[in-house]
Amino acid sequence: MDALPLSRTYTSGSSTFDRVELRDPTYVDYRRIGPVFDVQKGVVLRDREAVFAYVDALTTSPPIGALAVLNLGDTVALEEHILGFFINARRSRASPMNSSSGSDGIPDTSIP
Repeated sequence: MDALPLSRTYTSGSSTFDRVELRDPTYVDYRRIGPVFDVQKGVVLRDREAVFAYVDALTTSPPIGALAVLNLGDTVALEEHILGFFINARRSRASPMNSSSGSDGIPDTSIP
């Protein structure tokens, strides 16, 4: 279980929340939704539909509908948090031989 603290407390219907609780993605999630980014000719392409499909699948609290009230900053933080699951998974599986090249092979998905 993972939690993303938000910049403020939100209220949506009967839900009041200041964080988004997320479970870790699984094989079934990955098989159903797919990757959240692709690298083509050295360019990282984000799949926003996949990112938000993971938000829907992984959020355990608050109810998914409550996320509609998030401001843009917290929405972008949630998107980055989902991308982090995949970046961290790739880094944890990188072989020790890759580290001597000076590049871990993980694409930078940060917004310039």
